[in-house]
Amino acid sequence: MISMSTKEELFEDFGGTVEEMRKLILFNSSHTWDEVIEQLMKATGYDPVHCEQIAMIAHTKGKAVVKSGDVDELSHINFILKEINLVTTIE
Repeated sequence: MISMSTKEELFEDFGGTVEEMRKLILFNSSHTWDEVIEQLMKATGYDPVHCEQIAMIAHTKGKAVVKSGDVDELSHINFILKEINLVTTIE
């Protein structure tokens, strides 16, 4: 497993700064399982299994990290997730 400081160093190596790193969080909601999976696939390009894992974590824990990265990238994904009113935030 990569430590947070290693992740930060890798992010900086690719032209980002630690201050720019954010997380897109998906919260549990009343949407159907299929709606969430399909929208996650549309927004992220992840395969169905990865999207199911995110949805399961959100369902059981109340929230899940969809993706970490810069605000511009996460905002684009967030916009697509919000098309069906999924509950999300960028932290």
